[in-house]
Amino acid sequence: MWARLTNNDDSSLVIDRLCDQADPGTIAVACVYCDFHGQNGQPATGLFGVLLKQVVSALDPIPDQIQKAFKRSKGGVASRRLLLPDILDMLARSMSRLHRVFICIDGLDEFPAKHRPELWGSFQQIVRKCPNARLFLTGRLHIRDEVLKYFPRDARMLVISPQGNDIESYLRMRLSRDPELDAMDPKLETDILRIIPEAISGMCVPP
Repeated sequence: MWARLTNNDDSSLVIDRLCDQADPGTIAVACVYCDFHGQNGQPATGLFGVLLKQVVSALDPIPDQIQKAFKRSKGGVASRRLLLPDILDMLARSMSRLHRVFICIDGLDEFPAKHRPELWGSFQQIVRKCPNARLFLTGRLHIRDEVLKYFPRDARMLVISPQGNDIESYLRMRLSRDPELDAMDPKLETDILRIIPEAISGMCVPP
């Protein structure tokens, strides 16, 4: 299960800014959060399927070929589930109709390591076919080496290390909005304010 990023407290400010600039028919922003606990046996297929639906929604009109492919994949005796090559082909065709497409993947370190080579290869294919594509990826620092391996010349890195005071202020804000007031006690609140800042490490953001 792949969750589309929405405009809420957890969304990246960069993604929010891109979405504000999106213009149907010209510029598209496709965003996915990698939920480790919700992934199925074909995570790359599921992820790119979500991206495809978002990019297609920015097209006006939607090409007949893509509409027919979606219809064939839905139910019926003659139906056939879209495979990754099909999805990547339709994604590239759809993106080529737009001036710019931003693909945003949040929490890339949550994507299963054994499937990431397939993911990176798919990204390389999309970028090669669609020079108008821009990737914005976030993940913990160990993802940086993989990014540089597959995009050695094009990747730009930004390391974000939140300050302790910022984390504590954010946690206090979220705790103050907790609708279940009876579920919180002073000891639990103290533990939250102590443990979470200690556990948080820097994030590697290759734009």
